[in-house]
Amino acid sequence: MRQILRTDQFRFAIKEIGKYIAQKSGSRKIATDFLHRIGEKCQVYARQPEMGELRPELGHEIRCFPVASYLVFYRPVEKGILLLTIIHGARDVPMVFRKLFDS
Repeated sequence: MRQILRTDQFRFAIKEIGKYIAQKSGSRKIATDFLHRIGEKCQVYARQPEMGELRPELGHEIRCFPVASYLVFYRPVEKGILLLTIIHGARDVPMVFRKLFDS
């Protein structure tokens, strides 16, 4: 089984997304199902780390993949992937990413 490592930033962002979806939908199940969907896609990309879209404007070896309206950003590591963050696709992704990681 491939490794999926998570930064503190990813852990924070995913919790906030879960809370937001539960609040907006009025259903913890909808939020949990969505978070489960993200986890499943992370497993796929951990097995094939080069599959994600390369984002050189954000940094060395940074890749992403979509889940609904969100983009999951990661970096391939020796035995899987390192999840960096998850950002809603409607946001100014380069600006948000730089704000999170260039500080």
